[in-house]
Amino acid sequence: MFWLDVTLLLLVCALETVPFTGLVLHEWLGLALVGLAFAHLLFSWSWIASHSRGFFSRQSARARINYFLNWSLFAGMTALIFSGILISQKAIPTLTAAPVAPTMDWRWDSIHDTCSNLVLILAGLHLALNWDWALAAGRRIFGRLWEGAR
Repeated sequence: MFWLDVTLLLLVCALETVPFTGLVLHEWLGLALVGLAFAHLLFSWSWIASHSRGFFSRQSARARINYFLNWSLFAGMTALIFSGILISQKAIPTLTAAPVAPTMDWRWDSIHDTCSNLVLILAGLHLALNWDWALAAGRRIFGRLWEGAR
């Protein structure tokens, strides 16, 4: 799960600037993000299910904030992916053999850009709120690597 999360973080950072990747790579990496985000949800399903069942029970403020943040991130990612598919100029037309629209619908592009900024902020908050887990997992993994290298 740690490496999946690291990959998602790096991918979100790379996708944030289209001039860095170019449009073609941006769109294909965006589609890869769909699969990785889906895998992340599957691996986190027990957490999602347990916190959904216990949402109205007694929970800490941190757990409630984390739950709300995760749902917000899911909604933002869904809107980001949907709008990205609608404005795709390269990947989706290649996959579907559909003609590229002669002009882009700038409303969807604006929604995509706004969702991108929102997801970046929410992903940063998600990482910050779960930093203790990420740090412990990193220490565990890199500690094993360090011990194995000796």
